[in-house]
Amino acid sequence: MNIKLPASLIAISFTSSGLLVAQDGEKITYVDHIKPMLENKCFSCHNPDKKKGDLDLTSFGAMMNGGGGGAVVEAGNSGGSRMVTTTKKLEEPFMPPEGSPLSAADIALMSKWIDGGLLETKSSLAKKSNKPKIDLNVAVGAGKPEGPIARPEHVLLEPVVVTPRTTAITAMAASPWTNLVAIAAPKQVLLYDTESQQLVGIFPYTEGYARTLKFSSSGALLVMGGGRGGKFGHAVVWDVKTGKRITEVGKEMDCVMSADITADHSKVVIGTPSKKVKAYDINTGEELYVINKHTEWVLATEFSPDGVLLASADRNGNVNVWEAANGGEYFALGQHKASCVDLAWRSDGNMLASASEDGTIILWEMNEGKQVKSWAAHGNGVQSVAFTPDGKILTSGRDGQVKLWDANGNKLSESPSQGDVVTKVVALSDSKGAVSANWRGELKILNLENKFAEKGTLSSNPSPIAQRIVETEKRVAELTAQVPAVEAEAKAAQDAVAAKEKQLADQKKQFADTEANRKAIEETLKGYPAKLAELDKQLNDAKAKRQAQVDAIKKHEQTTAQVKEKEGALAKVEAELKALEGEAAKFTKPEEAPQKAEAEKKVGEKKTVVDAQRAALAPLKQAIATAPKPVAEFDKAIKDVQDLIAKTNTEKANKPKELENAKKAVEAWPKNIAETEKQLGEVRNGVAPAQKKVEDHKALIATLQKQPTLLRAAQFNLGLLAEKDKLAQLEAEVTGYQDAVKDSEETKTSSAATIESSKKAIAEATAAIPGLEAALAKVQGELPGVEKIIDPTKAQEGTLAAEEAKHKTALTSKEAELKGFEQEKAARVAAAQKAVEDISKQIDALNKQLNDVNGKVAGPQKQSDEKKTVFAKAEGELKTAQEQHAAATKASQAKAAEQKTKDAALAAAHAATETAQKAVPPASKARQEADAALVAKKGELAQKEKDLAAVTATNNADQVASAQKQVNDLKGAVAAAEKKAGESAAAVAALEQAVKVKQNDEAAAKAALETARKAASDAEKAIAAATNAVKEKETRMRATRGDFENAEKIAAPLRNQRDNLAAQIEKQKVARAEKQADPGNAEKDFAAKAQPVQAEIAKIKGALEPVEKQLAEVRAKLAADMKIVEAKRADVGKAMADVAAQKKRVTDSQAAIEKSTKAIADGEKTIAESKAALAKLEPQLPPLRDKVKSLTDQYLAMLPK
Repeated sequence: MNIKLPASLIAISFTSSGLLVAQDGEKITYVDHIKPMLENKCFSCHNPDKKKGDLDLTSFGAMMNGGGGGAVVEAGNSGGSRMVTTTKKLEEPFMPPEGSPLSAADIALMSKWIDGGLLETKSSLAKKSNKPKIDLNVAVGAGKPEGPIARPEHVLLEPVVVTPRTTAITAMAASPWTNLVAIAAPKQVLLYDTESQQLVGIFPYTEGYARTLKFSSSGALLVMGGGRGGKFGHAVVWDVKTGKRITEVGKEMDCVMSADITADHSKVVIGTPSKKVKAYDINTGEELYVINKHTEWVLATEFSPDGVLLASADRNGNVNVWEAANGGEYFALGQHKASCVDLAWRSDGNMLASASEDGTIILWEMNEGKQVKSWAAHGNGVQSVAFTPDGKILTSGRDGQVKLWDANGNKLSESPSQGDVVTKVVALSDSKGAVSANWRGELKILNLENKFAEKGTLSSNPSPIAQRIVETEKRVAELTAQVPAVEAEAKAAQDAVAAKEKQLADQKKQFADTEANRKAIEETLKGYPAKLAELDKQLNDAKAKRQAQVDAIKKHEQTTAQVKEKEGALAKVEAELKALEGEAAKFTKPEEAPQKAEAEKKVGEKKTVVDAQRAALAPLKQAIATAPKPVAEFDKAIKDVQDLIAKTNTEKANKPKELENAKKAVEAWPKNIAETEKQLGEVRNGVAPAQKKVEDHKALIATLQKQPTLLRAAQFNLGLLAEKDKLAQLEAEVTGYQDAVKDSEETKTSSAATIESSKKAIAEATAAIPGLEAALAKVQGELPGVEKIIDPTKAQEGTLAAEEAKHKTALTSKEAELKGFEQEKAARVAAAQKAVEDISKQIDALNKQLNDVNGKVAGPQKQSDEKKTVFAKAEGELKTAQEQHAAATKASQAKAAEQKTKDAALAAAHAATETAQKAVPPASKARQEADAALVAKKGELAQKEKDLAAVTATNNADQVASAQKQVNDLKGAVAAAEKKAGESAAAVAALEQAVKVKQNDEAAAKAALETARKAASDAEKAIAAATNAVKEKETRMRATRGDFENAEKIAAPLRNQRDNLAAQIEKQKVARAEKQADPGNAEKDFAAKAQPVQAEIAKIKGALEPVEKQLAEVRAKLAADMKIVEAKRADVGKAMADVAAQKKRVTDSQAAIEKSTKAIADGEKTIAESKAALAKLEPQLPPLRDKVKSLTDQYLAMLPK
């Protein structure tokens, strides 16, 4: 914590923890050292009027306030202070931007001032470092951490700011082990319990806006990356439990885009718009490494769960993985087609998911750094990706949806559209829920087990505590009023289960009844054959009885008819008997005795007949005395049996359908029962949620009923937190003064020791200086004599060196001349070789072209040949088709002539038929007249025969003769009429036969004509087919000729090109042979020019060799002599250094005595003023502590038990 104390306090020295120790030199202060230095370089831009970057350096207070990017100096941490890093050009913006930079001495001075505690004056109290005061180290391992999971306790619940309306939510994080989410809001970070949906903490962030949020793997820390666009950016780490800021790292000039913390809490990483990834030591704030390989803004940085790897992604879509320990490249995974906006590690660290504005999700494995899956997740771009603890994947996008996927990218479910961009989605620790945020500032708690059903909402703009109390009490009243309705829903669910259970029982009974019915139908079907056989027997018996009755009735009828016949015959013979008896009675006269005897005989004979007939008639009458029953009764019996058979057959015919329906009904029941059981399961499943809804509803009421008490306690806690801050400041101030007294005492002791040791050093150095000066004078006197020894050798070396140079110059000239000849030869050879190579290349190129052309021409030539063959074949086929067309035309003409002949024949036959038909009606009329005349004559004859019979009865011979004549005449007339009628009938028959013959001839002619017409039609069709064939062959011939001509157009130029290339190759071969002879000619010319020059070079080398040998010997002697001289010079240097060291020892010791004497005085003053301050401050501690304890007790007492 930074401490501000009165400027009148004397500065204290610091221990070896990194602060300047008094005896190492004077204290560096802003007034004495830093301000004069900055005045020349920085005040022109960073003054109260300009304040470039919102930074004023002209006063100590203004400098401590920092600029738009935050603090520029940090006590005890020069390496992490922007005043040092920007002037060292370790980070941008480099300072000063123009003119000469600060010197290394100036930067070292500034670093000492920062490490020395940012002293304003020599009497100021040094500031302490504000680095973490708690142990951030944690064990890294899989699974839930030991001990209670961190949750906010007694932290701020009053919003820092309440905005008029909500805004887009840019950052959100979920604790990996509990139902806790952190949400970015203006000027603050909100923490919510997702189970109770209550605000449980507010972490103020008034200086900027959160761009990204992450919980540490243990859930104990919350890291935020953010700042203000174009102003500053950094990462802030909070203790989740206490809400205290642990540390801040990064000093960016723009808002940080992403941040994360390692599992062991040792490092924080940030991603910046400057295309850099930076890692910091969380304990010291030291920048550990910078990754400069991204090509655009770094939008995402994520440590792997074990902290071994670091993934990063940028606005160009690049995704990379680095070694988290040192920033070394591990994998360059690949690139999306648009910005990569988010990254997520699976819990085992073996899989990384990347999300992009191109709409895709890509999964990368970490064994080989390969892409294992990619799919289109959101059409207009993905905004967020997260793994659930059980390995599923959550995404959100610009399409307003949240989607859940399995590990293979198969969509499991999706939410309804939220009507705006879903900026962020996080998975909750139980893998059953998620929280989404959108551009409208809406926060939704989603149920992953129920197709993203909305479980509740959270506020991104919570009301003040006072208003929340009112709202909560109102909400409790509303929820309490809803309890009956919720309970009614639960009861309705239970009633639905009971109804379904009854329905299921009824269905099972109906199923059993249906099955029994099916079995009964099957048994009935099995009994039909026997039943029908019995009915058939009954029918046959009934029919037999009826037949017997029919026979009896028939016999009765026959007997009755016999009786009637016999009675008629009897009546006739009785009449005859009576007539005979009458005749016999007439013979009364004696003379008539013979006649009477004859008559009586006849009477006796007749009586015998009568008696016989009467005797025969008596049994018959007895037989018919009783009439048989009518057959109607027997018919009814038969009909009854037949109706029963028909009914049985109808039943039998219908039974299979009944059986089929029964079977279908039986088969349907299990499905119906299963469906009902399913519905029962569903409604049973609805009971628990309904009951849970009641429980949750009442639990929510219970939770909310506690909220007003909690919120009132939170209101009270605002004052408690303020008093705790005052106490912490006071305790830090007291501790600072106590440390100042302690450090000043130590300074006095060490300064006294320094004075004594410095006095001793002065005495020793004063005593040693005369002897050292005498030794120096002695060696300085000896040095000139030693240096004169080497003069003759140096002169000889000069003479020999000149002679050597002369020979070498001449040698160099001749060698250059020879080299010129060699270069000329080499140039000619090279030119020839190059020409040969160039020509060879040209030949190779031409050969390649020739091969290409040969390759090209082979196909077209083959095609041309093939097309030519096809064309010739098409021509032959066309000729054949044309010949076939001519033959078909000729045949058609013949068939047409034949049809014409048949047309004439049919006309003649038709005319003959009509002529024959015209002769039939007159003949038919004549026949009718003859038939009528015959009938008339036959009528007259019959009448005359009747007249003859009548006349014959009168026994009038004349009349008989006359009548007989008339009869005979009419018989002749009848015979004549019969003859005429027969002739007429024969004539009609002959004419009708002639008509039939003509009709047959006409039919034959018509059939012949149809045959001829069909033949002519077939011939015409043959012509049409031949015509079509000719047209087809002509079309094919033209097409094949076109194909051939086209193929030839392609092949001919290639053949010409091939021939031209072959000619060019032969020409180039001749030129190459000429160039291949050039090197030999060049070698001959070189030998002629080089021989005299080489002789001169040999002569020069012979003269040079002895000179070089002699020069080497002289130089070796000179080097040996120089060692003696250098040794003497070293003696002089050492003697001078010894004298200077002792003199400096005296000077430094005198300065140390002076500084230590002043430090003792300053320390005594600091001790006095610190003790005076302590005397004033320490009495304030007990009452303030008591007040804090009292307020704490009151606060805890206010909390619900």
